[in-house]
This record gives sequence, C-alpha cells and structure tokens, in this order.
Amino acid sequence: MRGIVAGDLVIDVVHASPDLIEVFWSGSSNAKDPAVTLRPFTTLLLAEAKTRSARVELHFEKLSFINSSTVSALIRFLQDAAGDGVKVALFYDGALRWQEHNFKTISLLHGPRLGLEVHRLDGGVTPEKVRHL
Repeated sequence: MRGIVAGDLVIDVVHASPDLIEVFWSGSSNAKDPAVTLRPFTTLLLAEAKTRSARVELHFEKLSFINSSTVSALIRFLQDAAGDGVKVALFYDGALRWQEHNFKTISLLHGPRLGLEVHRLDGGVTPEKVRHL
C-alpha cells in the first residue's frame, strides 16, 4: 500500500512490521470534500490491515491544519475500523492547541466506544496515553 498526496495533504504509509501499519499525515488538509480522496485510501488501508491482522497507527504530529470536513472523514474511518475489528491508535502533538482540541475531543467522544487509543506527544517526549473519563 502506498501513501497519497491530495492538494497540500501528504499521507505516507510505512509497513513497520507484519502486524503494524504506520500512517504519517503532514501538510494541511483543507479540501472542501476530503472524503473523495480519503475514502478510497482508508478503504484500502482497512482491507490491508484486516488481511494482515495489523494494528494501524495514525500519526498527526506533522500535520499543520485539519478542517472539520477532514475530522468527519477521520471519524468515519475510525467507525469503519471498529466495525472491522481493526485496532487503531492516534498520535498527535499536544503542544499544538488545535491538535490538542481536536484529538482530545475525538478521544473523549469516540475513544471508549470504538476501542480507540489516543496518545499525546509533546515535542518528541514519550507518548502520554489520553485517559478516558
């Protein structure tokens, strides 16, 4: 599986091991309808993860902006992953206020229900797992 480039958004895929797929988001996601590009990508990602029984790690630390339409597409992916039994972990930069706001909210609203792990990174230090209330 390969990554994608969609406007200012770059998504790189690293097959770290047979049971781990790392997905690194960078640039900015500001498309009006990002699902047009993201949906086919995430469908392939889930299919590969299911076939390999792999965990998916989504890394957003290098992402400079994400709009609400992209957040919606991301939540849809997380719901699909949970339905397919694919384990997903999110990693974000807690020093960036917009990332802290978005990913903490995703964790609180969807984490427990979807079995999602969310990890806060602050400037390259050891990840802190976000606790669910």
